[in-house]
Amino acid sequence: MSVPIILPELGVRDGTVRVSCWLVDLGDHVDAGDRVVEVWIPGITCDVSAPVAGVVTRIDKPFESTARTGDVLGWIEPEDAA
Repeated sequence: MSVPIILPELGVRDGTVRVSCWLVDLGDHVDAGDRVVEVWIPGITCDVSAPVAGVVTRIDKPFESTARTGDVLGWIEPEDAA
């Protein structure tokens, strides 16, 4: 079962950030803790890490889209599901 990549609480007043860069592509293998997406808060960029090891299967929030705390940014199919 796929695992969501969720935007964590980053201390932004309204919880809104902009996706500035995906560091992986669909089909890429990632390890748990790998940086997978960079988000921009005015004046600062933050990385979001992979919650599990596996393959990136979907990107829900593409480059330059906005996201709020708790939004699903994308999905990973865990290694143990294969």
